Amino acid sequence: MRLERLALLSPQTGSSRVSAVFVLDITPYTGPLLAGWLEAGHHIRAIVVPGSRQRQKHFSTSKFRRRLRRKLLLKRYIGNTPARVIEFGRPYDWGTLGSQLSEVNADVLICFAFAALIPAELLGAFPKGGLNLHPALLPNYRGPHPIHRLAVDGQHAVHGGVTLHKMSAGFDDGDILGQVPFSEADWVSLQALTDSMATAMCALVSEVAPAYCKGSLKGMRQPAGDFVWARLEAAHTMISPDMSVEHVALMWHVLGTVPGIYLDVAGHKIRLAFQVRRLGPPTGKAPVRRWGIVEFDLADGRVRYFTYGRLLKRLVKLHATFARPRVRKPSPEIRVFGKAEDGQT
Repeated sequence: MRLERLALLSPQTGSSRVSAVFVLDITPYTGPLLAGWLEAGHHIRAIVVPGSRQRQKHFSTSKFRRRLRRKLLLKRYIGNTPARVIEFGRPYDWGTLGSQLSEVNADVLICFAFAALIPAELLGAFPKGGLNLHPALLPNYRGPHPIHRLAVDGQHAVHGGVTLHKMSAGFDDGDILGQVPFSEADWVSLQALTDSMATAMCALVSEVAPAYCKGSLKGMRQPAGDFVWARLEAAHTMISPDMSVEHVALMWHVLGTVPGIYLDVAGHKIRLAFQVRRLGPPTGKAPVRRWGIVEFDLADGRVRYFTYGRLLKRLVKLHATFARPRVRKPSPEIRVFGKAEDGQT
């Protein structure tokens, strides 16, 4: 299959504009894709965000903080652009959501990180159906935890990236429209990965999605095969002595805050914070834990890590609060699939 770089779309006017409903939470790396969609000249009809599992009879501080954070992030990324925000949580009432979305008259639904399979009846209400952003290079690493499993399996530089694909009756198996691959440099830290994710999703939404909606891109059917299903299990979060120092550092970047990485020390499961230093070559000695740190051997070195406790948890949160702002990266290389003039389907 020939891959071609899609030319950057200029801002659209009049009838060439595309209107969308977005299904995603508002975060620092989904905000840029909303901004990119608007900058390309298109419309946001509504944003469906995760809601509470059940109605609460009393005031909830956490719900208030969550709504305030969403409001501030929307203000930051889309300014005064009017966009209807719909909270949608379990138990999912698809009929009610369908009635609400039928009022907004959008061309396409664009989704990221939604936990449930959206019914075909709802997707059918949009002339161009639904599109999904998946944080791996499909067909590899379908499933709910692709970024985590890419780091655990050491396949981050092979299958890491973002895919835009059509939504279908199965999870992550619809036709592929476009992909942005990642390199080792995109995984050197959590901040670098977040920046790369935001940039890739923004590019795919602002360039590839409109091309599909206008009929100039058809997509490519995913091949059949036995591909890794990306579900994170408890065993995947455990550190073993045959891992490299670099591999464990990568796992901390991706899994360290949530759900965490763990080391077995004399039969006790110890959660690791971040690396203090590399002490030298492996010693053959058992792990040693003392005063909030643990020393242990890996395949290519002995390292010292902080253990994860209340103080470290607060320091990690404090660091995240004052972390440097997201870096706007250059437009990435986009692989597109099935240009209409090629006669591909």
